[in-house]
Amino acid sequence: MQSALEKTRQQNPDFYAKYPMQLLTEAEEQAIRTVSGEWNLPDEYTYFLKHYVPESVSWSTDEYINLFIYGAKDLVEGQSGYNYNPVTEEVITDWPRDYLVIASDEGDPYCLDLSRGDTVIYTARHGEGSWDFSVAYDNLIEFLHSVLLPRGIEEEWEMGEDGQLDYYKVFITGPGTDKIKTLVFIKKILSCDYALAKTYLEAAPLLVYKGIDRVAANIEDQLKAIGADYELQQISVDEFLKQ
Repeated sequence: MQSALEKTRQQNPDFYAKYPMQLLTEAEEQAIRTVSGEWNLPDEYTYFLKHYVPESVSWSTDEYINLFIYGAKDLVEGQSGYNYNPVTEEVITDWPRDYLVIASDEGDPYCLDLSRGDTVIYTARHGEGSWDFSVAYDNLIEFLHSVLLPRGIEEEWEMGEDGQLDYYKVFITGPGTDKIKTLVFIKKILSCDYALAKTYLEAAPLLVYKGIDRVAANIEDQLKAIGADYELQQISVDEFLKQ
């Protein structure tokens, strides 16, 4: 991860200097003892926690909206909201008891099934009423590779003449020709229920995407297909980086 990050920074140092990322090389021994005492972790994952510690890193790529990978000191707290409700101080019974959340992307968990003893990565969408897990990656290495080098980056990312990516915002501005399809689209892309999707639509314009041009074009195609009213707005790198 260190070498991949360094190579990425060298390609565009001014751009990547804006990201507040740091990778420590050794975890605190107490943090490792804590998580090792709490869970029976696969050896490969324990090695990762010891030697590659993401800190203050927010991954925003064509695969992830805002992915946070937990280090050893964050791992216990990272389970909050999934297997434990910190408000009611109760265990959440519908959470698979052997699933350990090692990363999350805007609430969508990425998990190990500790009953297996391997590093197959599972994920599910949050806000669906129940967890419907599926295999996301065959092992930890594939997952980390997806973080550092999104699928198809070499062939599919379109660069401008100056070597910079172009960034866009996509807004839904109205229901279009089929309000139901537009509501279903909002429900899916924002991971919300139907009632909230309806509220969002009534308050349009609704921002449904901010990021690179290729993904924005894909979303635009989807909105065209369902007949939704939308607006595509090009933005600067600085505006893209603003929270």
